[in-house]
Amino acid sequence: MTTYVILSKVSTTGAKELKNLSEMEREFEERLKETCPEVKRVASYALLGAYDFLHIIEAPDAYSAAKAALILNSFGTTTTQTLTAIPFKKFTELVETI
Repeated sequence: MTTYVILSKVSTTGAKELKNLSEMEREFEERLKETCPEVKRVASYALLGAYDFLHIIEAPDAYSAAKAALILNSFGTTTTQTLTAIPFKKFTELVETI
């Protein structure tokens, strides 16, 4: 499984919907399990800074990670950026091969 980081920014129109955050959280989890059972949400955090939320997921491939990001986007409250996260130890091993 590959680790992916999904960074979310709340849109100006989406800010009005934040009062329903707990409900959206439950619905996201349900839809993720139903649509992408192979994807595991590792953690989610609220952030202070350029992004408002961070979701860490494990997925078998980029296609599955994209589906998870699309589910988040389907609520119409955020825009997302999805990144692949390489464990630091594996990255240093990769660097050593160059």
